[in-house]
Amino acid sequence: MIGWLIGAASAIFFSASSILVRIGQRRKHADDGVLMTVFVNLVVLSIVGLFVARPSFDLGGLVALVFGGILGTVFGRSFQLRSVRLIGPSRASAFITGTPLVAAIGGWIVLGEELAPLEAVGGILVVAGLLWLVRVRAGASGSGEKVPLNSYLVAAGAPVFFGSAFVVRKLGLRYFDSAVLGALIGVAAAFAVLLLIDVVRGELGRRISKNLRPVPWFFVAAGFTTAMAILSQFYAFGYLPAWVVGILQGTQGIWTVVLGYMFLKGDEKIDPPLLIGIGLVVAGVVLIALQ
Repeated sequence: MIGWLIGAASAIFFSASSILVRIGQRRKHADDGVLMTVFVNLVVLSIVGLFVARPSFDLGGLVALVFGGILGTVFGRSFQLRSVRLIGPSRASAFITGTPLVAAIGGWIVLGEELAPLEAVGGILVVAGLLWLVRVRAGASGSGEKVPLNSYLVAAGAPVFFGSAFVVRKLGLRYFDSAVLGALIGVAAAFAVLLLIDVVRGELGRRISKNLRPVPWFFVAAGFTTAMAILSQFYAFGYLPAWVVGILQGTQGIWTVVLGYMFLKGDEKIDPPLLIGIGLVVAGVVLIALQ
C-alpha cells in the first residue's frame, strides 16, 4: 500500500507542476520553463542528498541512472512542457496515458516483469479511462481554434520517453540502491545536457538573463513540486513494478483537470464525461491493487 501512496503522490506533484508551469508560461511567453525547473530540481535534490547514505559504487547502475535522467528529464519533460503550451495542461497530462504501455513492454523485455491476468484487466481499464479523457478533452482549444496535429504528436512523444525512462531508472536502482541519489544523478545529467544544448545554440546568456530578471517564481515552484515528484517516483520503484508506477503516473490527467478547475478558472470544467473517465481509472486501480 505504501508504494501506491508514494506513486499517487508523485502523480499529484507532477500535476501541480503542470499547472504552475502553465501559469508561468502566461507570464514568460518565450520560455517553457524547462531549464529553471530542472535547476531547482538539482538544488532541492542536492540538499536532500547530503543527508542520505551512499551505496556502493556501480558503474553500470550509474550509467543507467544518467541515461534515464536524460530520457525522462530532458526529452520527456521538454516534450511535455512544450505540449502544455501547445494544447494546455489537461490535454498534455492526458497523453501520459501511454506511459504504462511503454513501461510494461520495456519492463517485460529489460526487467523480466510479468503481468497477472487481473493486473492486465486493471491496466486496460485505467488506460481506457485516460483515453476517454483524451477523447472528451481533445479537439478545439480554449480559444475555439483547432489544435494542429503536430501539437498532439509532440504530446505523444512525452509518454514514450517517460515510459522508457521508468524502465532504465529501475534498472539503475537495482545496481545503485539509493532513490535520492539516483534521482539526483539523473537530474544532474539532464541539467548538464540542457546547458550544453543552450551553449551550442548560443542562447545560454539570454536564457540565464531572462530567468533572473525577473525571477519566474511559478517556474521555481514548479521545480520544487517536480523534485518531490521525481523523488516519490524513485521511492515507488522500490515497491512496485515499473509499469504500475507508469499507471499511477498516468493518472496525472485526472489530477491536472481537478487542479486546473481550481486554479485555472475557465480552462476546465467538471462534467459527466470526466466522471466516467475517473470511474474507469478507479476501477482499474482497484483491480490491480487486489492482485
